[in-house]
This record gives sequence, C-alpha cells and structure tokens, in this order.
Amino acid sequence: MKELAQFRTLCCSNSSIIPGLIILLLITTNCTQSPEKRPSPLRIDSTMIGTNMIRIQYSSPSVKGRKIFGYGEDFLVPFGEIWRTGANEATAFSTEQDIIIDTFLLPKGKYALFTLPGEDSWEVILNKDWEQWGTYNRQESLDVIRLFVPPIYYDTSYEQMSFSLRDQSLTFSWDGVGWSVPINSTE
Repeated sequence: MKELAQFRTLCCSNSSIIPGLIILLLITTNCTQSPEKRPSPLRIDSTMIGTNMIRIQYSSPSVKGRKIFGYGEDFLVPFGEIWRTGANEATAFSTEQDIIIDTFLLPKGKYALFTLPGEDSWEVILNKDWEQWGTYNRQESLDVIRLFVPPIYYDTSYEQMSFSLRDQSLTFSWDGVGWSVPINSTE
C-alpha cells in the first residue's frame, strides 16, 4: 500500500503529472499487446480423433519476399539443417492419448516438432523437450519419432506458414512447399 501511495504522489504532483501519464501509457501498451501483433503470430490448430484431442501450437512466419527453402546461406530455411518449423519457440504438438503417426506409436504427451527439410525428403522429428526456443538446445537423445515424408510442391505460394490438423493428418504448408503425415487412433 505504501508503494501505491508513493506512486500516486509521484504521478499526481503538479510537476510530474505528464511523466506519470507517459509511464502509465507505456505500461498499459506493453501489457495489452496481443500475440497477434508479433511478426510471426501465434497460431493453434486442434482436432478430435475419436475421444482424443490433438493440438499444434506454433509461431507462423511470412515469406515477406524472402527465399525460404533451398541450398545455401541465401535461404531462410536451408536444406539439410534442423529447423524449429516455425519462428520463436519450438512448435508444440500434443495428444491426450497414445496415437499412431505414420507407422510410429507416439505416447500421450506434449512434444517439440522439428524438421530437417530436403529437396526430395523431409524428416519430421518429435522431441520430448517441448519447452525450447528454436533448435539451440535440442538434444537428439530426446527424439521419440523421426520419420521421412516426401515434400509436396505447390503451383501457388503460401505467404503465411501453417499447420492444419484435418482428415486424420498433420499437414504443413509454406511458400510453395508442404508435407502431410497420417495420424490414427490406437483404438
């Protein structure tokens, strides 16, 4: 209470009313900024397979005129390098019950989703440590699934990176590239 009274005195005195209002405006602006205003907005998709809720949460970057996939340093996501498959924190994939992804059993839980993009094949990786920023601290020993999927090359370019959980599959699309992995119940 004493601190609040001191703050009121500081903000409401004749000599500091303007600086007090500026500080209040700055605090309010920072506290109310929506995650949607981030350059790579937070996105979530979910689906039910039987009685099981499956969910993916990721930051969705945009192409913004950049070269996205390819060989070399000129590309945002170079072929042959592990990628967080999104921006900011690692993409999080969760399931409330055990599921089958492609032909692999995935126990219920929450996982980080990484990929190893390639021109002819992408490796999709689910890692036990879902609370990661980027790929900086990824431990390969915590990978629970590593599977290969063929890339799909589209005639159109998708500006915003996206995942969708539809028709019992996890589908990725960005720029002119995508892939899909089947998801099935263990029941």
